[in-house]
Amino acid sequence: MKKVLWLCNLAFSDQAIKGGSWLQPLAEKLQQSNKILILNISVGNVSKITYTEYKGIKQWILPQSKQKQYGQTATYKRCKEVQNIIESEKPDLVHIWGTEIFWASIYAKGFIKTKTLIDIQGLLYAYTDFYLGGLTINEILNTIHIKEILMPWRNLFTKQQIFFKRGQVELRYIKKFEHISIQSQWVRNLLQQVNPIAHYYPTRILLRDNFYTAQPWSYKNTTSPIIFSSCAAAVSYKGIHVLLKSIALLKKEYPEIQLHLAGKIMVGDKLQDGYSIFLKKLIKKLNLQSNIVLLGSIDESNIIKELQSCSVCVIPSFIETYCLAFAEAMIIGVPTVTSYTGAMPELATHEKETLFYNSLDYRNAASHISRLIKDQALAEQISQNARKRRLQENAPQLVLNTQLNIYKSILYEI
Repeated sequence: MKKVLWLCNLAFSDQAIKGGSWLQPLAEKLQQSNKILILNISVGNVSKITYTEYKGIKQWILPQSKQKQYGQTATYKRCKEVQNIIESEKPDLVHIWGTEIFWASIYAKGFIKTKTLIDIQGLLYAYTDFYLGGLTINEILNTIHIKEILMPWRNLFTKQQIFFKRGQVELRYIKKFEHISIQSQWVRNLLQQVNPIAHYYPTRILLRDNFYTAQPWSYKNTTSPIIFSSCAAAVSYKGIHVLLKSIALLKKEYPEIQLHLAGKIMVGDKLQDGYSIFLKKLIKKLNLQSNIVLLGSIDESNIIKELQSCSVCVIPSFIETYCLAFAEAMIIGVPTVTSYTGAMPELATHEKETLFYNSLDYRNAASHISRLIKDQALAEQISQNARKRRLQENAPQLVLNTQLNIYKSILYEI
């Protein structure tokens, strides 16, 4: 049996995962296949390297480094910690998940001699051009408040530059890899311009078990529709400001309409970021105070409940390499209105499994939402088609076989 050591940001546990993750269910399925032995190294809130086991998976949790929070270059000490575990366990393959933090640098700096695969999740350098989310200069200036004045590196212009700089580091590391797995053709198109000689492996995403077995969405004939959307953090490229403008238009026709927003955005009593304050002021300006419900971070079961109870789900992001929230809505069968950007067109077809709109075009987005609220036949057709596609493309056995075949191809140089 071959050993595959993961380097990822998630430590496996029985605790509910907020925000969504396909890594833990995939690790469990691989372990249960009896074809691969999974090991895992992650980073967590521990004071020293902590060894644990989860469902037969050996894992090491490394303490948070004193380096910058989003540091992409591992310290020498961190590199040696990982190298020592690799030398002790002697895995046949190392699988790095993502370029957002320092895992890729450990390989790029030569501390990993084992065959290594990197899976691309977000692409920082590709996000830079979309970071501001179409905000006007005046709107950007209105996101500057006390927090941004006290900490100038938190304003949107500087954050965009930080993304650019991190993206340049990311590019240097990506060029070092021979084996790269990708979640969409869109990502492959970008990376082949950067590293044309790498071997690319299309992968598939495993959703959490409950999304496959949950009661499918059903049409709601109502004059008080609920629109659901989620945003992991208060970031401008997620397009929540565009969605709010759509809701303001829809309120003229549906005075009782509600937008349920999940995620760490506009919640909490601590000093809030300027973008969240901008959104709050925009809500007041658009007279939406009674129409917005802030859910905060919610777990898997509550995400499913929200999807089942809404009329339409909206994915307003300006850029996505793959979108787990979109896939989850589709598999529940929720009709969606989605921005046409990045890899989104690879997950669904316009007028068949979703309704697409240009990221900035809040008027057209509002029109699409209204169509799905009113037209039961259209909503149910899109619902059924979306669910059918996700059940096929995200089928657990297909996802498992795809991942096993990727490992086999690298291990045996097929």
